[in-house]
Amino acid sequence: MKWRIEIENVQNGLARAGEAVQNCIAACGRTAAAQMEAYAKQNRPWTDRTGNARNTLEGVWMQGTAAEDSGDALQPRRGAGGEKKVHTLGIVGHMPYSVFLELSYEGKYAILWPTVNALAPEILRRLAECMEGLK
Repeated sequence: MKWRIEIENVQNGLARAGEAVQNCIAACGRTAAAQMEAYAKQNRPWTDRTGNARNTLEGVWMQGTAAEDSGDALQPRRGAGGEKKVHTLGIVGHMPYSVFLELSYEGKYAILWPTVNALAPEILRRLAECMEGLK
């Protein structure tokens, strides 16, 4: 029995699979960022005075590449071009006093970390479902 493997076909197949994974992560990331922002704005534990703290809450999703010698303990997977693909999802408050809302009064007015805790299981479930669909 002889085997013949066309390496170009293998490389093209791997590149397509990698692209599908990246698209899945991007779709889930954009959706999750919007969901986190809406959740945080709706569930903030403080009473608005100016509305600035609420209005500047922002769900963030970014995709990019990491420097080769980042020194990170978590080493991201490499993309088809050899670069490390990095995806970042989070929620931020853009007011100068946002840090005080999060850390003062024993976290009584915190919303950023509670948002992550509340939504992470659902976000990870959706990502897993998306990845399962790639089989």
